[in-house]
Amino acid sequence: MKFNSESAFDRGTCRDAFQRDGFVHIPAVLAPGDARSIHKALTESTPWNLCFNDRQKHIDIAPENLASMTVAQHGRLQEAVYAQARTAFQYFYNNYPIFDAYRAGLNKGHLLHVFYEWLNSEEFLSLMRYLTGFEDISFADAQATRFGAGHFLKCHDDNQVNKNRRAAFIFNFTPEWKADWGGYLQLLDDKEHIRRGIKPVFNALNILAVPQMHNVSFVTPYAAGARFAITGWLRYGSPD
Repeated sequence: MKFNSESAFDRGTCRDAFQRDGFVHIPAVLAPGDARSIHKALTESTPWNLCFNDRQKHIDIAPENLASMTVAQHGRLQEAVYAQARTAFQYFYNNYPIFDAYRAGLNKGHLLHVFYEWLNSEEFLSLMRYLTGFEDISFADAQATRFGAGHFLKCHDDNQVNKNRRAAFIFNFTPEWKADWGGYLQLLDDKEHIRRGIKPVFNALNILAVPQMHNVSFVTPYAAGARFAITGWLRYGSPD
């Protein structure tokens, strides 16, 4: 994996934007061939879970269990998720936990694991330290996400005790997306006004400081496709 040598992004300008706004959007960040290969892996060879929150407990439904669910069972699950979302924190989307799978020795050689290794290379981490100003960043974790119709991620700030998160990152791998489909990363002010909405642009990297209120807006039932990303956190300390 490598950065796009033809990209016009200026590292000093990106650093200034992050220091000023706690956020930066960097288009065309990866070499085009790498970005296309990752998109292919996400669409063709990634074993997707379905994840949601059950009274503050993260739940993953594995692909084989998803395949055995009837339409009615999936509908009841979705309604239960929506019911909790009315009054409490909730999320509902497909994920592949790269960080956990890699450390468990699963799916060795998968391209997403190769990408995870690059996220933890000095090339990537040194750039993140420079852009964010957090010199103590020592590693990145990651998950792949797929948001389809009916999926969402409610407002949160990513600040969790003992996770040592300095910033969140989102690499988008969605070739085509329309504003009317939802699925936007939305940064919120202290009155929950949307101060910035970010389209999931193919091969763009978003970095946002932690803590910072944000969400992923509800993906509409008529969205023609899914929103793919690899997301995670830049952390300090040890992953163990």
